[in-house]
Amino acid sequence: MVVTWAVCRDGRLGEKMREVNSVTVTTIVDNDVWEKSFSSSWGISFHVETFKKNEKHAILMDTSGSFESFYKNTSKLGIDLTAVEGIFISHWHGDHYGALNQILPLVKHSVPVYVPSVYSSGIREIKNGNGNPVVCSEPTEFIEGLMSTGEMATGISEHSLLINVADKGLVVLTGCGHPGIINILKRARKTSRVDKVYAVMGGFHISDTNSGVEVGEFLKELNVEIASPCHCTGYDARNGMAKVVGEKYVRIGSGKIITIG
Repeated sequence: MVVTWAVCRDGRLGEKMREVNSVTVTTIVDNDVWEKSFSSSWGISFHVETFKKNEKHAILMDTSGSFESFYKNTSKLGIDLTAVEGIFISHWHGDHYGALNQILPLVKHSVPVYVPSVYSSGIREIKNGNGNPVVCSEPTEFIEGLMSTGEMATGISEHSLLINVADKGLVVLTGCGHPGIINILKRARKTSRVDKVYAVMGGFHISDTNSGVEVGEFLKELNVEIASPCHCTGYDARNGMAKVVGEKYVRIGSGKIITIG
């Protein structure tokens, strides 16, 4: 079995992460819906489009575990899957990569699939679907302005997606946030060499009010402009966070579109 091991930051180790002019993050699948006409399922999937001058890049982050929800929502949103240049899998849990083997054929061309570690059955699925598994064991800037934090192994191997938006800062997308959202943000700032965190979206893997308040205080300290916990973030934790960050708490769900920059 041939697996590509990603070169740390494309050989740009020690350099500041490159920028894009803007990014549009569309929540394809989440536990909750933004509008009733969309479908929900336990899991997460984002469509990420970046823009810089005349260049546009599109990737998927996670695929959820429900192909039915994914397909219904992408169709409703008008997302062109054949324009997808890569798929970023945050970690090897079914609610984050379970629909991958059904989605890869819809892309209709071979794409790199960025994963945090080698999981033999998952790697096999990628290759059977004409994908090219790329293991991001180290921080990796794989498209200009898009970067993996590299594997953060804290019992569960996971990596998060970073987008560096000019004049804004980092947009950080997490799958479940098993390594801890505070640890992820510290890693993001260190590896990207970008201090400003503008937005954080995804699963925060906390459940109680006190944990939400603690994370909210850290986000407030960093002056994060958009805090969008979803998926595996408990509602008590979300409410605790919202009380701390106020209007910077932005609810998301299946069908929600956010453009930054």
